[in-house]
Amino acid sequence: MKRWQANEFGAPDTVLEKAEVPLPEPGPDEARVRVLAASVGLPDLMMVQGRYPLVASAPVSPGQEIVGVVDKPGPGYPFPAGTRIMGNSRADIAIGGLAEYTLSPAPGAMPVPAELTGAQAAGFPGSYHVAHVGLMHRAALRKGETLLVLGGSGRTGSAAIQLGKAMGATVIATARNKDKARFCRLQGADHVIDLSEADLAETVLELSGGHGADVIYDTVGGDTYEQATRAVGRGGAFSWSASPAGNGGNPTPSTSSSTTTRSAEPLPSSARTRNATSPKRPSPSSCATDRSPRPSPRRTGSMRCLPPSTAASEVPSARPLSSSPVRPISRPDTTSRSSFA
Repeated sequence: MKRWQANEFGAPDTVLEKAEVPLPEPGPDEARVRVLAASVGLPDLMMVQGRYPLVASAPVSPGQEIVGVVDKPGPGYPFPAGTRIMGNSRADIAIGGLAEYTLSPAPGAMPVPAELTGAQAAGFPGSYHVAHVGLMHRAALRKGETLLVLGGSGRTGSAAIQLGKAMGATVIATARNKDKARFCRLQGADHVIDLSEADLAETVLELSGGHGADVIYDTVGGDTYEQATRAVGRGGAFSWSASPAGNGGNPTPSTSSSTTTRSAEPLPSSARTRNATSPKRPSPSSCATDRSPRPSPRRTGSMRCLPPSTAASEVPSARPLSSSPVRPISRPDTTSRSSFA
C-alpha cells in the first residue's frame, strides 16, 4: 500500500514522500480502515515539523482524522467490516491517514451519518469535539450570554459559532477580511468584527452594551488574544483551543506553566483562563474552594474554576450524531482526499 510519510522532521514540501509500505495489522480495539478522506490541520503540520509533543521522533505520517471503511476489525473493535466510520488514525505511531489504509482505534470512532460525505465527515469530529469541550464543559456557556469567537472562519472557530448559537448565546466572531467575515455570518454569527478595520475591545464593549463577553473562545492567540483580554466581562471565562500566533490563554507564558491563571490587568479579578483541551485540573491555590459540578453565575467578583473536562482521547462515545441539534454547514475545504495515482 501507499502512504505519505517523512523519515525526518522538516518542511512538508521537502520531507514528505509517497512510500510503499506493508498493510498495517490491527491490534486489540483497533481496525484496519480503507481511507476515503483525511483531514489536514495544524497538528499535522506541527508533527511533520517536529513541534508536536505526541510525535517525538521520525518517521512521521500525518493525517490524524480520517473517514474510511472498516477493512479488518481487531479484537474488541465495535464495528464490523464494511462499516463507514469517522475517527482517528494512529498518526502517533506513524500510521497516519494520508494513506490507502490506516489503523483506527475504537475510542473516538463512530459510524458516519448517511447525510455526510466523506470529505465533510473527515473534518467533523475534531472540530466539533474541541469546540464542545471548550464551550460546554470548560466555559459552561449559558443561554443569553455573549460569546466572542477569535478566528471564526477556521475549522474549530466556525464550529464554535454554530454550537454557541445552538446553546442560545449571542455570538460575536472575528475575521481579518471581508470574505472571512461573510463566511462567519453564514455560520450564524450575530456580529462579525473585521480586525483590519475595527478595534476588537472597543467594538465588543459597544456591541455588548458595555458588559463585555461572557465567554471568549480563542483559536488564534498572539496579539488577538492580548486585545481580547480587554473585552472580557466581569466574571467571564477565557477558553483557548490553539494558538498558532502564540501566547494564547496565558498572560505570562515565560513564568506561568498552569493553564488556569488569574487574569492579568486590565481584566477584572474574576476573569479566568483555561486550555480547552487540557485534562489537568487547576491547583487549589489558583481558584475558589467551591467544587460544585457547575459554577455559580460568573458575575460575582470572585475567581471560579472552570468545570473539569476530559482529554480528547478519554471522551466516552457520544450519542449518535444524527440526533444532534447542530447540523454541519458548508465549510471551507479543510480536508484532503487520499489520492494515489
